[in-house]
This record gives sequence, structure tokens and C-alpha cells, in this order.
Amino acid sequence: MNTKILCVDDEESILKGFQLNLRNKFELHLASDGQEGLELFQKEGGFAVVLSDMRMPRMNGAEMLAAIKKIDPEVVTVLLTGFTDFESAMAAVNEGNVFRMLSKPCPPETLINVLTDAVNQYDLICSKRILLDQTLRGAVDALAQSLSTIQPLFFGRAQRVRRLANSLAESLGVPQAWRVDVAAVFSQLAYLSLPAHVSEAVYHREKLPPEIKIMLRELPTETLKIVDLIPGLEDVGEILQRLDVQPKFEPDDSSGIRASASIIRLALDYDYYKEQGHEDTLILKTFESRQEIYAPFVIEALAAQLSNNASKFEMEELSYKKFMEGMILAEDLLLQESMLIASSGADIDRHLLKVIKNYASCYSDDPFPKKIKVLIPVSYPK
Repeated sequence: MNTKILCVDDEESILKGFQLNLRNKFELHLASDGQEGLELFQKEGGFAVVLSDMRMPRMNGAEMLAAIKKIDPEVVTVLLTGFTDFESAMAAVNEGNVFRMLSKPCPPETLINVLTDAVNQYDLICSKRILLDQTLRGAVDALAQSLSTIQPLFFGRAQRVRRLANSLAESLGVPQAWRVDVAAVFSQLAYLSLPAHVSEAVYHREKLPPEIKIMLRELPTETLKIVDLIPGLEDVGEILQRLDVQPKFEPDDSSGIRASASIIRLALDYDYYKEQGHEDTLILKTFESRQEIYAPFVIEALAAQLSNNASKFEMEELSYKKFMEGMILAEDLLLQESMLIASSGADIDRHLLKVIKNYASCYSDDPFPKKIKVLIPVSYPK
């Protein structure tokens, strides 16, 4: 359990009291005013609870706690206040920035009990978030696997975009990165409704007749209707909206929603350019020339990612019978040289292996090419 607590007060005697009464029960970090407390929170990170006085120089407790909540919405905050600060303190509580409010002077026993409750509350919040994360990711995995057999072109793209977007989000430290994971898959969901003869033209961004363009303009709305039916995905819906309505890059706020949208937009366009056969150097130059559209820090992260990827995989040609989980298709997998089963870039996972086995069992001769290009992680056991 995380017991890391930041205590902020401008009175040295009170800070010494915190140290004396709390150091054996919690991991304490001290700051002497709101500005110092905010800077220490940003520098150290990983706090479960922030305990603060209300009236302090440079930045009062309510302002500091509100700023801290923007950085880490999960941190639990406790406010110490005198009678004269009561109205301001109550406003902070009503705004949702404060877990408990204590009056000064506060008996050590009461303070210890409240901080223990606050630590337990933080543990509960983290547990719920982890459960939500795991549940959503599991549901998205199941969705992507099931739909990949219906529309392999677009869900091959979804897998590639998801893999790249997740990696970029992780390297950039985007808050609540699970939203990137879910939004990357849902960005391709509406394409399931496309007729088969239209799918390839849309996928390759070919010239389309007016009636098809009208249909395509309605697809994002249909996706958002699906997302709206799922509790807890409100931010995912906003990310998906920004893929279409945010025409240029905007500096992010603390929510990470704009950054998430920028990551997915860049990952989608990168995937399209790769499908057209463009080299990474040319794609990066294209992105760099359009920094009014793409977030500069995401372009930098992509460049670093592409450099690292070169040393993570080895290309080999294998029989489908030697496919194993963890490999990645490096070319389209075709059944009898015509029917697309999985597109290049698709993860070779348990679901795809099962699909391949089922198709193979229906034919007396091997229905798949003798050798298929795959990417094998260099860490894979030989």
C-alpha cells in the first residue's frame, strides 16, 4: 500500500509536529508553502495523499490542491483550516478537490485516523482504476479479435495503430493511457458497416462517388453513438471526436485528451503512408512539415520509436504451421491466394492461430502460401 504523504504548512512548528507524530506510520515529505508543495509534488510524484494548511504565502492550500488534482486526479487531499478560512475551505470541498477538512489545531490521533482513511481511499481508487483498465482492455481485445475476421483490412489497421499509439502514449507518459488503447480500436469500428465492394476503396483513400462520401461523413457519429452506450468511456468519445473536429494541433491541458487525439491521428496517418509504400524518413519529413496539424512532441516520439523498433524485430519467412503467439504478420495472409484472412501488421495471437487452424482443416491441401513473412521479436526464444 502506498503511504507516501506530502504535508504542506508555512509554520515550522507544525511541520515539526507532523514529522514527530506521523513519520513512523507514513512516508512523509514536507513543504513550507503552497508553491513549494506544488513544485515538490511535480518533482517527486507518486503521492497517495496531500495534507495542506489553508492560509499560506505565495499560494494558498485550496489553490495548490486544485492544481495538484489537475496533475493527478487520483491523489487524495486533506485540508487544515482555521475558523477565519472556513468559507474558502468549504468552497474547495464543494468543488471536489478535498477529501476531508480538519480544523486547527488538530489532535494527533484525529490526524492519524484521517490520513489512514485517506491512504485507504487512495488504495480503493487505484484498485478501481486498475480493474476498469483490465476490464476495458480485455473487452477491447475480444472486440478486435472477433471483428478482425469480419473486416480484416480495417482491423489489421486497428491493430497496427493500436500498437504504435500505445507505445507512443507510454513513452510520452500520457495520463490514463488506456483511453488511447480503446480509442485506437474504436476509430475503425464504424467501417464494419461498409459494403464489401466499398471497403478497399475507402481503406486506400481512393476517389469516391458523392453518395459514398456522404455515408463516410456519418460514420464517426455512428461510432460515438456506440461509445455513448458504454459507461466510463466519455473521454474516449471526446478523443474520437477530436480526430475529426480538431483540424490543427492545440497545446494539451492536464487531461491528456488532446495529446491522445494527436497520437492516434499521427498513428493513423503513419499507417496510411506505410501502406502506400513510403519510407519512414519521408513520412517523418512530411509530419515535420505539417507541425500545425501534428503535435511536435508526438513526431519526436515517433522518430525515437522507429529507431528503436529496428532492433526489436527480425524478419523471417515461415510456414503458417510454425506461427506462434507474439509474432507479427509482415505481409497479408491470403487464403488460396485470394481471400484476405489477416492483413500485414496483424498480431499473431491465439485468436488468429485458431482461425488459421480452422480454415486449414477445411482443405485437403494447404490453403495458405508455403512461406509467409513475419516479424519475430529478437527476445523470442530460439
